[in-house]
Amino acid sequence: MVISVPETITETYDADCLILYRDSESRLPRRLLIELVAHLRRAGYRVVLSGFNNEARALELLENRGRVRCCLLQTNFENVSVKLLAQIKNVADSLVIDGVSVTGIDADVIGTNWREALSIGYRKLVSQGHTRISFLTSSHGARQIAMARREFLLLSEWQGPGPCPLLCQVDRLPGSYQREDLLAALPNRNNGEGAATALIIWGLVDGYLLDSALNENNLRLGDDISILLLGSVDVASEHVTRFNMVGNSDAEKLQLFERTIISRIEGDTSVTQTHYLPIYLLDHGSIQLLDATTGA
Repeated sequence: MVISVPETITETYDADCLILYRDSESRLPRRLLIELVAHLRRAGYRVVLSGFNNEARALELLENRGRVRCCLLQTNFENVSVKLLAQIKNVADSLVIDGVSVTGIDADVIGTNWREALSIGYRKLVSQGHTRISFLTSSHGARQIAMARREFLLLSEWQGPGPCPLLCQVDRLPGSYQREDLLAALPNRNNGEGAATALIIWGLVDGYLLDSALNENNLRLGDDISILLLGSVDVASEHVTRFNMVGNSDAEKLQLFERTIISRIEGDTSVTQTHYLPIYLLDHGSIQLLDATTGA
């Protein structure tokens, strides 16, 4: 009698990692992807990048895609539908998401709690005697951005019926601000005693652009206006060794993405997690110590 042994079905994969990213004007997300792809490929993994400018295109890319071990989704603050997430899970064994706008699902989520960063920065300015603090941020409706705006209103104790005059909103995503956006947010010498003494900016990737705007408004950094940026503390092009910063480390972020993706590629079946990056404060002397009794 011959006993037949059942054939072992081995699943084939077109790639180890599919990186699905939404096109963005910002250099921030693209920089992470370039470095991450280089690291993964050097380690011998097969990586495929697919960009999209709307969800219909993303679904089209996934429709004819073979299976992958892991998918990294980068949406750059835009909404993610249940349909897109379901389609990704149809082709990928595991899902990793850049940014904490989507949480509570079967995916590893990695990002920065910008409300926490804003709160740390705001309290730092208050400890230096500042009471009139303005905030330049995006007007986008993404949860992370909207919650940061809400956090600022709570911190500043704004209760007026109209818009808060210290909240400067830009109709662009973080990372894509223009020179005119900075000029509009900065005070000038004619604003008088009611002007903000400090400005927090979230979403600036070019510190030299801010330096130029300060010069155009004839403002002396630290004397006429104190500046605090929310961003990546280890990216020199942001702080240009002039501006204080509160935020995450890009190097740590890259390492966490690499470690998480590789573990999923290698078959890690542990429970998915939401990873919040540590927050650091970098001092470059752009905050003036004010007389706490006068605020000036």
